[in-house]
Amino acid sequence: MKISEIISIYSKKLTGISLTPRLDVEVLISHILNFDDKTKLILSHDKEMSDNDFLEFEKMLNRRLKSVPVAYIINNKEFMGHDFYVDENVLIPRPDTEIVVEDVINTIFNKYNNTEKLNIMDMCIGSGAILLSIARSMLEYSSDFFHQCKFVGVDISKGALEVSSINRERILGSISSYDNIQLLESNLFKSPEFDNMHDMFDIIVSNPPYIPEADIQTLSPDVKNYEPSLALSGGNDGMNFYKEIILESSKYLKNNGLLFFESGHDQADEIKSFMKNNGFVDIYFKKDLQGFNRLVCGKLRK
Repeated sequence: MKISEIISIYSKKLTGISLTPRLDVEVLISHILNFDDKTKLILSHDKEMSDNDFLEFEKMLNRRLKSVPVAYIINNKEFMGHDFYVDENVLIPRPDTEIVVEDVINTIFNKYNNTEKLNIMDMCIGSGAILLSIARSMLEYSSDFFHQCKFVGVDISKGALEVSSINRERILGSISSYDNIQLLESNLFKSPEFDNMHDMFDIIVSNPPYIPEADIQTLSPDVKNYEPSLALSGGNDGMNFYKEIILESSKYLKNNGLLFFESGHDQADEIKSFMKNNGFVDIYFKKDLQGFNRLVCGKLRK
């Protein structure tokens, strides 16, 4: 079959399973044929796919028919212009999270002197999308600036830290020294390593699990059946991790240090209130494209 016919036939098979059936098929084909942009796919519509490539496509398509996310099938998700490795150990990076990353980056370059040594922590690092995107931006600005800063990524999941390690090389390049990027296995701040990190950090950023437990089963099959529940469930009201991070971060942030959160679509006001009651000032929101307050940031006043 020609590629155009494959796209047409198999898009119909995915209808009702995927919200973007044609795009899913195109992404799978492009991955198999190593097309790095859509133009190459369009120019190949009249070409036939080889038998081996078609068999590979069918294997992938059958996984998608079972609601396995495309990002897990091809082990790749674009975020902040970079290709991140992803698998079932980590949450798939979402465009909404780019709002958080962009605000942290803007803060670094507007608030701080770019020659300063900064210490930055990502609590619940997952794939590393947040921390490594920030680090890459700093590296592109100045290698000296990047290397004098310290980055700490924390996760309870060994699998997630393995994914972050893969992405550390993907995003920062194998020629970079990783001495200043520490990946730490810990249940939030409970690791003994934190005993030596009091009043150390200028910035803590987190996209913690924040889905209320009762809402997990209402999520789409590709999320609830395949993305790690460890990275989704935020307890009964979705606020467990926010509250613990807010309370504990006061030990590790410097005076006037900043705490950035990605917020669930309806949790920003509650996060703000809890931050305000626990020593944070100058709290602000940033909205996502749907108009929800997606970012919450506050300054710790000791």
